[in-house]
Amino acid sequence: MDEYEVDLREYLLILWKGKWIVAGVFVVAVALAWLLTARAPVEYRAEVLLGVERCVPTLDDQATPTAAWVAERVRHPGILSRAASEAGVSTAWLSEALGARVQGAFVQLTVQGNRPGAELAEVLDGMVAALHEDLAARVAQAVERRLTGVELEREAARTRLAAWEEEFDRVRTATEISRDRLREEIARVRDDPVLRTLSVGVDATIQGYLAQKELDLLYARLERAELALDEMERSGLAYVAGMAWRNLADQLVVLDEEEAALRSVLSEPPSPVSVVRGVAVSGPLKPNLKMNLAVAVVLGLFVGVLLAFLVHALRAPPQGGRELPAEGRTGPAAGGKG
Repeated sequence: MDEYEVDLREYLLILWKGKWIVAGVFVVAVALAWLLTARAPVEYRAEVLLGVERCVPTLDDQATPTAAWVAERVRHPGILSRAASEAGVSTAWLSEALGARVQGAFVQLTVQGNRPGAELAEVLDGMVAALHEDLAARVAQAVERRLTGVELEREAARTRLAAWEEEFDRVRTATEISRDRLREEIARVRDDPVLRTLSVGVDATIQGYLAQKELDLLYARLERAELALDEMERSGLAYVAGMAWRNLADQLVVLDEEEAALRSVLSEPPSPVSVVRGVAVSGPLKPNLKMNLAVAVVLGLFVGVLLAFLVHALRAPPQGGRELPAEGRTGPAAGGKG
């Protein structure tokens, strides 16, 4: 069992024999880390904070995107191409240098690269302008959709209003015709020479009594007709539609006001994105030399030790190939001599 016990002295001996391998790997790792860090290009970073809000209350949700949607939208090829052409950079470079991070209802846009800070700020300004233009176009499309909806609602209201007006005219005409007929009938009864000679009262005849009753009925019907016409004159369409006509009239007023507001918005569509914090440039940004050297030290020692043990294992003879001492040899020849 002793031959399987771990002896740290053997490992230390192997490391001592391979000390130049460990030292060489260590020096190369540290040198590479220092060289790469020293030769790393100086970068600058420009950032801007945008807020997303509802710009037109009456528009649908498509005109007011979420912050996450805006963070995705900035990478649209059309926006990238427009911003890159205005800033004089390539679309591929801008796509790689651009970053977008969502912070609640806000979106932070960043551009980082080895260009001067002023140039990065100009690129970010172009990106914000292109985003404003794109989102304003979406708002304009939403306004046009809403204007179409307003027109359809107004046409439906006007159709209903026209039906009420037709019904109102029909009722008023019928009432006026009935009133005129009643007046003619009353005049006929009152102007009948036979009936005018009949006394009405204590000496009334049957014929006179019936004539009086007929006049009373005619006057009652005439009064109802005239009251109905007065009510029509005072109430208008509410006579046939009730409160629904008033609600419809209010709806038409609201639709007219909304159309006027939408027309005003359409003349200069706003963007649902606003700049909360303007473009700020930070830098120069370089890799952390101390951190890189620390990582190089750890990796160099680790790789050097592994390489030292690997070289030792490759140089060691196979376990079954060891030669035995002379006095320990046995064989047929030795036995024959005996």
